[in-house]
Amino acid sequence: MTATLTDRYVAATLRRVPDKRRPDVEREVRAAIGDGIDARVRQGQPAADAEYAALTELGDPARLAAGYAGRATALIGPATYPAYISALRGVCWTVLPVVAAVLVIVYRAHGDNAWVSISRPIGVTLTVAMYLLVCVTVLFALVDRDRDRGAEPAAGAEPWTPDRLPAVAEPRPAGWGDVIGVGVTAAVLIAVLFLQRTVSPVHDSAGSDIPIIRPALWDFWVPYFIAVLVLAVVLGIVNVRLRGWNRGTAVAATVLALVGTVPLAWLFARAKVLNHALAHGKGGALVTSGSWIAWLAILLIVVIDGAVLFGVWRNVRAEEGMPRAS
Repeated sequence: MTATLTDRYVAATLRRVPDKRRPDVEREVRAAIGDGIDARVRQGQPAADAEYAALTELGDPARLAAGYAGRATALIGPATYPAYISALRGVCWTVLPVVAAVLVIVYRAHGDNAWVSISRPIGVTLTVAMYLLVCVTVLFALVDRDRDRGAEPAAGAEPWTPDRLPAVAEPRPAGWGDVIGVGVTAAVLIAVLFLQRTVSPVHDSAGSDIPIIRPALWDFWVPYFIAVLVLAVVLGIVNVRLRGWNRGTAVAATVLALVGTVPLAWLFARAKVLNHALAHGKGGALVTSGSWIAWLAILLIVVIDGAVLFGVWRNVRAEEGMPRAS
């Protein structure tokens, strides 16, 4: 079935409205369009021309959606809010489990009992979560304000017409919200790598901080992993320019994920990631290849990597399976 202009207009409006409000907004928009069409048909105008005129009178669906939400009084408007929630959810599900798992491993390896190893990381993880919330919110608020300014029509610009409506089946293009999510995750991980060299939850007998990551990894592996993170951000920018995932970028993402996670899993399996000084000479799981710490870390890597790649290839299948407007 071919979507009507009304269907395309409603779809363009709803994609900028939060999910919870979409049913009510759809009813109101369709009612307004129907009233406009009926009034013009009663005046003798053809139905197709009446529909076109009614949509033209309503104006740009982006502005209509902003009007429903009162974006001017919101920190993050409806056009940006879905991407904001998606980015925040992705960052938290990626960063927070890693922070919590690493802290549990460090405290346990340091000799603390199970209760301390589980309870202490909770406070640190909640603190990291608050910083993530603030950073992501500020970034999206700035993006939303810039979007609002960009939405103002330029002097002499052509008025909006229904001819500009996208097809209903047009997939949602990759946006800067996706890049922000990847960028914040990469920035947090890189900052943690540098910060742990001077600030650590574990101290030696003299009270000095003990780095969590083995200092020898800075000779090659740490710069290598930082380069992988930067390339992930670059790939996100490429997707924005291409307006969505395709098989080429999905393959690139898969290769990038593997060149990052396979060496990391190997390093964990060989007990070469965590600083052996954390065990105060007691060795244990930190210096034993194939220990429970290694298997826990590898499991976490596989789960996160699998979830990310599943999402990437699901987007590719959705893009390829979407019918295109003729």
